[in-house]
Amino acid sequence: MKLKITTFKTLLLATALVTLNSCSEDDAADEIQMEAWEIELEQVKTATAAYVDISVAEEEGRIDVSGFVPNMGHHYLNPALADGTFEMLKPEFILYAPDDNGVMRMVAVEYGIVPADPENPGNAPEGFTGDQDEWHFNAEIGMWTLHVWTVLDNPDGIFASHNPTIGD
Repeated sequence: MKLKITTFKTLLLATALVTLNSCSEDDAADEIQMEAWEIELEQVKTATAAYVDISVAEEEGRIDVSGFVPNMGHHYLNPALADGTFEMLKPEFILYAPDDNGVMRMVAVEYGIVPADPENPGNAPEGFTGDQDEWHFNAEIGMWTLHVWTVLDNPDGIFASHNPTIGD
């Protein structure tokens, strides 16, 4: 009887090791299949996760510089980050939109880069790896902007400027 239990335990252990090894290989394959911008996006989500609580943004000194903008929300700027450089893990803006009860919920992050000459902004800044991100020059504020819908899904795409799920 002892031999059968030992054999069973060995077989069970071997099966578990094969299963774990298969999972590790599958996980590694998934990571390899992710594009660089998708990996960067996950890093941004992690770096900005604390902002789901709007008080974190306010305590940091972020201020609502736009009021409610249809299809975007409120833009909370950290003035110390508005230095003309793209820092992926430090977006200049955190976007919030009120839910049905009026509670402000984080919906996205936004990068804002002021070019050396806003009258002649030149090419869009380098942002995420690849060409998936969609920078827009906002002539009204003289800034290149990039929205990233890190929290609220956007049917128009994660880098689209406007999100139709946020009402007027």
